[in-house]
Amino acid sequence: MRDGEQLDVVDGTGCVYHAFVSAAGKDQCILTPVGRQEGTHEPNARIILYQSVSKGERMDLTIQKSVELGVQKIVPVISDRCVVKLDGKSGKSDRWQKIALEAARQSGRDIVPVVTEPVRFAQAVKNAGAGLKIIPWEEARGVTLRDVLTERGEAESVISVFIGPEGGFTAAEADMARGNDIVPVTLGPRILRTETAGPAVLAMIMYETEM
Repeated sequence: MRDGEQLDVVDGTGCVYHAFVSAAGKDQCILTPVGRQEGTHEPNARIILYQSVSKGERMDLTIQKSVELGVQKIVPVISDRCVVKLDGKSGKSDRWQKIALEAARQSGRDIVPVVTEPVRFAQAVKNAGAGLKIIPWEEARGVTLRDVLTERGEAESVISVFIGPEGGFTAAEADMARGNDIVPVTLGPRILRTETAGPAVLAMIMYETEM
């Protein structure tokens, strides 16, 4: 950017400042703030997506669209049926964070959602904090996403969502989730691909909590 051009600055906590470039060089850029944005572009609920790692561009797509839809944090999860094997040296976390940054810029987010290092499923369900915790599962019956959002969602400021891999969660994983107060829900009669499920659930939550 050049001297005199305007831009918005996000401070990482949800505040957005309008500013213009007063001096730009190779090593630094001096900005002059001219105002602070009133209100926020962030959703009412803080949504944490525990996404089972999928192959190649599928994971990239999930991260990109989830950030556009308002997710606050993404935790890549290694579940039993994941076909991707991460050795900790692939640099995928850095790549995923860059995708989140670009999606946050494109969609006008007030924060840049954090993409953490991958964790095992057992660790993820134990570490999930307070709030409403749901696990869409193709074998769940009776309880829908709308049911739990209608019953508890309005009172919850944090919603954690666990999404399975290409082959879905195992029955043992679903039982482990229940044992950690995570509610299995059905998304309807159709089975969604892993890269579709996360953004679809986020869109459903946004509709129910933002209207």
